[in-house]
Amino acid sequence: MDEFIGKQYVMVSQEYFEEYLVFLGMGYISRKAAVNLRPIHCLTRNEDGTYTFAMKSKLANSACTFTPGEKFEEAKADGVKVEALITFEGNIMTHTQTENNGRTSTHIREFHPEKLVVTTTAVGFDKTVTRIFQLVQ
Repeated sequence: MDEFIGKQYVMVSQEYFEEYLVFLGMGYISRKAAVNLRPIHCLTRNEDGTYTFAMKSKLANSACTFTPGEKFEEAKADGVKVEALITFEGNIMTHTQTENNGRTSTHIREFHPEKLVVTTTAVGFDKTVTRIFQLVQ
């Protein structure tokens, strides 16, 4: 993961993201705002050995600080608190979020020199969300 630390990626396309937000129960106005954002994602390493994954946009910002392989409590961008686990394997960051009601979503982020590909699945959701991010030059 070292070669991707500190790089910023901006979203350029998405498929099935709005359907996923409907599945999560997000309201119409919030959902429409989220679908039209072009967030920037960035992974950094902190001095204490933890990592921070941040999402920045004109409307909302969120970040989570974690130690790979250790569960932690995360507040998602919509404010919902979940139990999360992030692991690294090569250029892949797997981020699992489990809500209090047991609903689980998995976000697989494949980092590449020029792009970031995010695929999201959720238990009970019959589609796979794909979001493509390009490296900010």
